[in-house]
Amino acid sequence: MVTEMTRQLSFEDIKPKRLTRYLQIIEIIADKEMTAREIEQEMNKKGYSKYFDMNHVRPRLTELVNEYHELIECGMEEDYITHKKVAVYRKATEQEKMELDNQNHIPYID
Repeated sequence: MVTEMTRQLSFEDIKPKRLTRYLQIIEIIADKEMTAREIEQEMNKKGYSKYFDMNHVRPRLTELVNEYHELIECGMEEDYITHKKVAVYRKATEQEKMELDNQNHIPYID
C-alpha cells in the first residue's frame, strides 16, 4: 500500500534526528530533574529547536524511559501552563539501567 510505504519513508527520515534529540535531552537534563516542558524550553534557548513544540520532546522521553532506560520518571508536578500533573524526569544511575535492562531476564517463582 502507498500509505505504508510513505510511513516507512517518513520513519527512515527521522531516524538520524532521533539520536541527536536523545543526546540533546540527556545533555539538558544532566544532573537535574525536569519536566518535558522545561526540557523543550531549554532546547529552544540552546537553539536545538527552531520553534516550541512539545512533540520534539515527549516521544523521545518515552523512548529514553521505556526502551533505552537512560531516564527515570522520578515524580510529578503541576504544569504551570496546563495546571495538570506531569511527569518529572532524571537520568538513570548505572545501577538502575542495569536493573531495568535485566528486568525481563530474572526468573520468578510463582
